[in-house]
Amino acid sequence: MTNRLGRAAAASLTGVLLLGGLTACSSEPAVKEKDVEKQIEQRIKSTNPDKEVKDVDCDDDLKAKVGEEVKCEAEVAGSKQKFKAVVKSVNGKTVNYSVEKD
Repeated sequence: MTNRLGRAAAASLTGVLLLGGLTACSSEPAVKEKDVEKQIEQRIKSTNPDKEVKDVDCDDDLKAKVGEEVKCEAEVAGSKQKFKAVVKSVNGKTVNYSVEKD
C-alpha cells in the first residue's frame, strides 16, 4: 500500500507549479521553509484526501534561483515520504517551483 500511495503522490505532485512568496533572508531572496511545507501538505491532502498527513518538514528555505532545490519529508498515512521542491522559474517576486517525489 505504501508503494501505491508513493506512486500516486509522485504522479500528482510532479510538474505541479506552485507560487510562493519571497523572503529577504540573508542576502538572497527565498521562499520560506514553512510556506514550502504548507504547499506540500496541501498538495498531498488534495490528491489523497483519505490519508492523514503530518510532520511535513523541509531542510531549509528554497532559494529563488532556477534549479535550486530543498529536500522535504512528510508522514503520509503513517509512512515517511520524501519530496523535493525545485525552482523552475523566477519572475520578480514570484517563484514557480515543482514538488516531486524524491
